[in-house]
Amino acid sequence: MTERLNVLVADEDEPLRERLAEALPRVVGDEDVAVDTAEAGDTEAVWDALETSRVDCVVVSTRMTNGNGDSLSSAVQVEGVPVVSYERTDPSDIDIENLGRVVYDAARNSVGSLNHRALFEAVNVGLAVRDLETLELVDINHQYADLLGTDPESLLNTFPIDITADIPEYTAERARNEVNRAIQTGSNVFLWPIEGAGDEAVWIRVSLTVAELSGRRRLISTVEDVTEEQRRERELESLKHAVDSVDAGVTITEDSVHKYANEAAARIFGYPDAESLVGLSWTELYDDWEVTRIRELVQPELDETGKWQGEVQLKQLPGDTIPVRLSITALPDERYVVVFQDLTEQKKRERELERSRDFLERTQRISKVGGWELDLETNTLAWTEQTKRIHEVPLDYDPSLEDAFEFYVPDDRERVRTVVERCRDDGVSWEEEFQIVTAKGAELWVRTRGEPVIRNGRVAALRGTIQDVTTRRNREQELERTNAELEALNRIVRHDIRNDMTVIVGWAELLSDHVDESGNDILQRILSTGRHTIEITEVARDLIETMSGGVVETHPVGLAETLDRELASIRHAFPQATFEVDGEIPDVAVRANPLLASAFGNVLNNAVQHTGEETMVTVSATADDDVATIEIADNGPGIPDNRKDIVFGKGEKGLDSSGTGLGLYLVYKLVDSYGGEIHIEDNDPTGTVVIIELPVATPESVTHD
Repeated sequence: MTERLNVLVADEDEPLRERLAEALPRVVGDEDVAVDTAEAGDTEAVWDALETSRVDCVVVSTRMTNGNGDSLSSAVQVEGVPVVSYERTDPSDIDIENLGRVVYDAARNSVGSLNHRALFEAVNVGLAVRDLETLELVDINHQYADLLGTDPESLLNTFPIDITADIPEYTAERARNEVNRAIQTGSNVFLWPIEGAGDEAVWIRVSLTVAELSGRRRLISTVEDVTEEQRRERELESLKHAVDSVDAGVTITEDSVHKYANEAAARIFGYPDAESLVGLSWTELYDDWEVTRIRELVQPELDETGKWQGEVQLKQLPGDTIPVRLSITALPDERYVVVFQDLTEQKKRERELERSRDFLERTQRISKVGGWELDLETNTLAWTEQTKRIHEVPLDYDPSLEDAFEFYVPDDRERVRTVVERCRDDGVSWEEEFQIVTAKGAELWVRTRGEPVIRNGRVAALRGTIQDVTTRRNREQELERTNAELEALNRIVRHDIRNDMTVIVGWAELLSDHVDESGNDILQRILSTGRHTIEITEVARDLIETMSGGVVETHPVGLAETLDRELASIRHAFPQATFEVDGEIPDVAVRANPLLASAFGNVLNNAVQHTGEETMVTVSATADDDVATIEIADNGPGIPDNRKDIVFGKGEKGLDSSGTGLGLYLVYKLVDSYGGEIHIEDNDPTGTVVIIELPVATPESVTHD
């Protein structure tokens, strides 16, 4: 490695100073020594260089003096830096070569000699020397620069915080605290992240020491790259946390002795903590007879395959034995990883299941639910008596698996085979409905359930139930027929009755100019009754569509547009009433469908019909990001408090509702289907306010086919 010599040339004569600074590297250096020179034109510059950088030798003119008039060469020597002085103001080339030899010898024989420099550069850790007061860099070796990822010249003006990785807790204040701790105690060692070549931080171990060098107190720091070491420690810590977090016990044995155990293992074995297991032989955890069985049964398979899994009886610390499932994996050098799973609760559940079999058999006849079990070891199928009754076979009937499949109709047979095979091979339970034909030819719908029975870590049997659901399926079909009939009724109401009544009302309106005053009263009653009949057909039509449609499809519906349209219609139908809009209707879309118009129309119509003369109906609306609120107020007699909860037919049965009529019942059903709410409050001074809250339409709130 090439050694470096730093020479400071001090002379007030700038041309001479520059000449020496240029020539000295050539006459002093060789293939083993590289020379760097710096210049100082006055005394202050000399002291600055000595304070802030490493200087191995000062070449100074005898003409330069300090502030007291003393020779500068003498003053500099006091600081422990080798000094070579010269007198000539115009040295020849030979003079410069002689000066170079003197400089070389002076540097080699000084405390900061080239030999010391070689040692400084040869160590395999980064070294840096800082001024104890200012913490500015005085010197570094190349390992330090390489570790920090930059060149020495750039580092001279760089503080560690400038290259610290972007990790929140590593701040300038923390860096100062670490340095102050070293200054106060004499040394300090800590980890610090610095910026790496990529996004990942480089972790370094920093060792700070306060020492005296060449008569000055310095802060010496060594740095080592410990990124890989930190990564391995994090991985080991993560692995330990992962192992500790699982419910199963995990141990590692070497030469039959536990070298590691997690907390779950200690809990299963009944020990206070994992450390209590370390150092124990595995044979101490089993009775003698079980130790013998494990050695005879397990060890041969481990020698052959390197793995074993099975059930054993573990001896807990209090002396009890519990069933556990072991999974053992062999590692090199007679080491084994052992995973323990406590089977106590599972065994308890299995025993309870066995005890419940008799009770289940007795209750099956009452519940009309049959049971079955398929033993996969013997491939035998067992049916309970109720299962045989469902299939209409004799009670002494002995079914096979293929016989059972044959009871299912051809379209369902392959599907039944698939769910059975998935449960057998993968342990996947099922619950589905199929159609069967009994031994006596009856066609039934049955709901079957199946689940795996696990023994020794594998599926040993399948168990399940079978229930006759034919009656329910028939009711569903009847409901479908009823819905179809409702649709037919809807068409009749929509096309026939409504159209005929519209014609009657139309002809009656033409008579208004052909009747006298007494006849006009009768005509108005005819018109009112006809219009009411049309209204009833519209309400019935909408109610049928809502009640028979299942899930209501919604999409954005303009609130202002819908209300304006219904207000125009109601004003035309009831010219004697007054309808006002308080403020502006928000221009928002709500989650609804075209039947929203019927909801508003029914509320407005109800307000007029129950108010009487001098009807005043006021409509207002507000909206935020989630809900639009519509208030429809009238000046009628109001609704008693004891009827506010039932006015929409809440809690009643459809058309038999004791509410105020089909219209408001439809409103309630519609608003509820949109995900909204509706309620009634008192108006001031008299009357009723119907308040409807509807969700504002968003892409997530709209349903589609």
